[in-house]
Amino acid sequence: MEGIMRTKNSIYNVVGVMVLHFTKIVVTFIGKTVLIRIMGDQYNGLNGLFSNIISMLSIAELGIGSAIIYNLYEPVRNRDLTRIKSIMRFYRKCYHAIAGIVFAIGVCVLPLVKSIVGEVAVDESVYVIYLFYLLDSVMSYFLSYKRSIIYVYQKNYIISIFDTLYVACMQLLQVGIILVTHNFLLYLTVMTISRVVENIGIHLYVNRQYPFLLDKDTEPISDDVKRDIVTKVKGLMFHNIGSYIVFGTDNILISKLVGIIEVGFYSNYMAIFNPLANILKQVITSVQASVGDLLVEKDSEKNFQIFKKLELINFWLYTSVSISVFYVVQDFVVLWLGERYLFNTNIVFCLVLNFWQTGMRNVLSVFKGAAGIYYEDRYIPLLESVINVIVSVILTLKFGIVGIFIGTFISSLCLFFYSYPFLVYKNILGRKVMDYFKSFLRFILEWIGYILLVGIVSKEYDRLGLIQSQLLNFIVKSGVVFVVVNFLLYVTHGRSCEFKYFYGLFCKKILKQD
Repeated sequence: MEGIMRTKNSIYNVVGVMVLHFTKIVVTFIGKTVLIRIMGDQYNGLNGLFSNIISMLSIAELGIGSAIIYNLYEPVRNRDLTRIKSIMRFYRKCYHAIAGIVFAIGVCVLPLVKSIVGEVAVDESVYVIYLFYLLDSVMSYFLSYKRSIIYVYQKNYIISIFDTLYVACMQLLQVGIILVTHNFLLYLTVMTISRVVENIGIHLYVNRQYPFLLDKDTEPISDDVKRDIVTKVKGLMFHNIGSYIVFGTDNILISKLVGIIEVGFYSNYMAIFNPLANILKQVITSVQASVGDLLVEKDSEKNFQIFKKLELINFWLYTSVSISVFYVVQDFVVLWLGERYLFNTNIVFCLVLNFWQTGMRNVLSVFKGAAGIYYEDRYIPLLESVINVIVSVILTLKFGIVGIFIGTFISSLCLFFYSYPFLVYKNILGRKVMDYFKSFLRFILEWIGYILLVGIVSKEYDRLGLIQSQLLNFIVKSGVVFVVVNFLLYVTHGRSCEFKYFYGLFCKKILKQD
């Protein structure tokens, strides 16, 4: 019965998250388009840069949320309300303290803002603009801790509903303000107010669904749980720092080494890649609570079977999307913004490659996070970040902006060569490390083969030039490329046990067949 419930919750989470994320993509594109068209490239660049800088401040969170969520799996499974209340109370105190720390660090960064941004021609003070982004980040820590209880109860789609409403209302209001007033500070004010309203909404929902959290007779958190949280936080601190340096410094490096306009160009492509990555990642990570529940049973064979199923669907999704995007993203950017905003093909290939390799972490990260493995490989992210900065700077000075993205790819291999094979594949799944490397190599070779074969089809399609309309040509070409790459995936994996499992699940749950 518990296995059925895990599957049911996972399906609801996956379907709900995908539908809602598509809605967010549409409204986000509308908002970004208006910002670029009305306010210009420099405001767009500042938006990307300050978002990047503020994400650095989230390091102050130290991974407390992930550590606490891990410690909630068992009491939720056992319906231990006393323990749940204790952990959630501790969580609230931590997040309130973090809000103060983030604000203090953010204010300390303020004097450096001008030197990071460089010369820009905007009407507002860059210091005031930065403070709005800082305030938005600080406000996100109040009440948001209650998201975790929804997550642990395997109802991610509820969080997605709130997030979609937040993004949709915020973007539409911001569009109206830009069109009517051209006032960027009002634009940012809406951002902050929307964040507060969303957190209040989640707070009220949780209070209604889980009223036991309102009890005042909460016991202090146990010493065992506190020690476990502290240990995991120590590990997560390194992971957060490393993750930010690898994935969060691109805009800063581009701004310093290339220019603020290029930051805006890069953020345009990320406006395409990030929503797609978020959708696909949610498909996999939405089952992490179910995986956490599964790991409590300590059945390595059962864990491995679930892992293989998730691994196939993750590889299929990221391969089909990444290859399709590579061959049509330039056409989309021309349609959306114009040829002036295009990166060259080499840069786009690196962006797609990083999109794919980052996505291939998902299933391994789900099992690693569900098992609470953070401390054991705490130094790997630091090694990854050092390699990233050194390689990115050297290659950027020699080859330009493409060097930043090559550096990201090279440094990211650290996790694939230590943390995942030894800590996940061997320790959690009980499998040989060599089997992991064979599987990893096979996926890489398959991806390369697919992208070359689809490239032949794409090139021939472009040569024929059958459709004159840019929009219609983009739609048809997208369909052709997507069908071809999925056909190749089916030919390769269509007879596997994992594919047959998902096909059977689709027939049973979606088509209502026996």
